[in-house]
Amino acid sequence: MIGRRIRVCSTKYDGSPHWEFDSWFVLKEGSLLITQEFAGHEYQTWNGPWTTPYHTRNHFWSDRWYNVIRCELPQGGGLHSWYCNIATPAQFDGETIRYVDLDLDVIVPAQGEPQVLDEDDFLENSERMGYPPEVIAQARRAVQELLSLARDGRLPFEER
Repeated sequence: MIGRRIRVCSTKYDGSPHWEFDSWFVLKEGSLLITQEFAGHEYQTWNGPWTTPYHTRNHFWSDRWYNVIRCELPQGGGLHSWYCNIATPAQFDGETIRYVDLDLDVIVPAQGEPQVLDEDDFLENSERMGYPPEVIAQARRAVQELLSLARDGRLPFEER
């Protein structure tokens, strides 16, 4: 099963496409599923194709309102950052990982403090797409959990 191709599909809350790409299976343990891609890998986005400059290791949970992408520089360049998408818990059917991206993001640089990104997009889309109050509350809790995990150096940020 290691190295098997898996499809990753994310949408916005209204169902419109966001990101879609192939990834490769690394590990499934409890609610956590880890996949990876390598620098030069092409993603399909709402805005056309995008090619990643990073080797990435993706952490998806079926019981957490976020996913975390570990970004490493190629050719032994080391850790660049973790990019954290606030999103619905991932659903995996054995072939495809699906989640809804909720616009809000957290970036955790290899050096420096975590930062919350895209607050304006979250506020705009939560109103425009009608996020229910519980989805908004889950998104806010997810941000606080990620900030706490990052500051304390806990999984998946333990190698900072």
